[in-house]
Amino acid sequence: MKKQRCEISFFERFSYAIGDVGCNFVWTTIASFLTLYYTDSVGIAAGVAGTIMLITRFLDGITDLIMGVIIDHTNTRWGKARPWVLWSTPMMVVGLIVLFSVPSGFSMQGKIIYAFVTYVFVAAVAYTVSNLSYNTLLSLMTEDQQSRISANSLRFICTGVVIITISYATPTLTEVFGWTGMAVVYGALATICFLLTFFFVKERVVVNSETDKNEKERMGLKEFKLLFQNRYFITIALIFIVYYLCNTLFTSVGVYFARDVLGDAGLYGTLTLLTRVPMMIGLVVVPSLVNRFGKWKCMMVGFATMIVGLLIIWFGGSNTTLVMIGIIIRGVGTGPIMSGIFSLVADAVDYGEWKSGVRQAGLTNSATSFGMKVGTGFGSALVGWGLEIGGYNGAAAVQTASTLFAERVMYAGLPVIGIIICMICLYFTNIDKIYGTIRKDLDARRQSRP
Repeated sequence: MKKQRCEISFFERFSYAIGDVGCNFVWTTIASFLTLYYTDSVGIAAGVAGTIMLITRFLDGITDLIMGVIIDHTNTRWGKARPWVLWSTPMMVVGLIVLFSVPSGFSMQGKIIYAFVTYVFVAAVAYTVSNLSYNTLLSLMTEDQQSRISANSLRFICTGVVIITISYATPTLTEVFGWTGMAVVYGALATICFLLTFFFVKERVVVNSETDKNEKERMGLKEFKLLFQNRYFITIALIFIVYYLCNTLFTSVGVYFARDVLGDAGLYGTLTLLTRVPMMIGLVVVPSLVNRFGKWKCMMVGFATMIVGLLIIWFGGSNTTLVMIGIIIRGVGTGPIMSGIFSLVADAVDYGEWKSGVRQAGLTNSATSFGMKVGTGFGSALVGWGLEIGGYNGAAAVQTASTLFAERVMYAGLPVIGIIICMICLYFTNIDKIYGTIRKDLDARRQSRP
């Protein structure tokens, strides 16, 4: 097959990728350490922390859809999604700082209320605006599949580096500067990343004149009706929900798993390294594999590989060597998934326009933001509830056998079931087989319009 060239420059693809580094300075820190902060530093029960996170996700479902509509109806000299990347930056930074600054003088009830209010602000407002606009930006930068895959692969190589950095640096930063000081450092770094994306990424895909004329007519329920007529929206949303639920379990329980099951809290950074490095290596070669075999086939193989790795972790028990082997194999499998999953949504945007004549980039991308946050919310809730059911005691030097079993189930057992569900959903989301026709027809329509 003839090698394809990307239509946008490497620098712009890198500038896009660095925006997700900013997101991860906020969200990976929250996903990996907030439950630990609540249980071990603030004293909030694990079950209560999990419930706070779950309730917030129901609010997310509303704010994601609202923000999707807002982006689709935004028209500025900077474009539709790009300005929201800038406008949401202060909300993300301030939100991260207040989240890790629960006042020690509050009563336990006051601490719980504070935790709930600040978490709702960050998850249901700040992160919704920031991440949904960022994800939508991919479908507005270019319609070239190779450019989308390349930008997305570069994105997750960069985020892999920052996630490894966060896993190693956070314990030291909290020890030196405290939890609030750590949040200030990450907030400053996130600001730089968001600004780089805003200033150096451009929107090229414009809404056609036919859509402009129908803009006012497709408000409200009619707009949502069009969205749900897109057959791939539901399956993609389910993939995001379940995948990010599994990912949150793996990430959030990792700190507990390393300390309690493997017997060394210092291994958490190494476990993260063993997950991310294989993924990043895979991301380098995935664009070429996608060009040869297609995105759908690569993602199916990726999910199957993840299952193999998780099973090795499960049967490895407390054997550190076997667990590490399983983590490496799981990491290899995540490469095709992270490279393809977001560009899959961009393809679904094209499919929706092909079927209805209306391009809903923002609203369709609400599948990603909604799925990520609902999945993360349920995952965080399961962590809290699982630790509670297992009898976790944050003050204990050694955890009970039931707690260790609960941590193993959440770290490797439940994710196996989740990834199988993802494979079933992906089976019904094979856009690759018709994408050539979609692009040909859309290009013909646009060229025929004045």
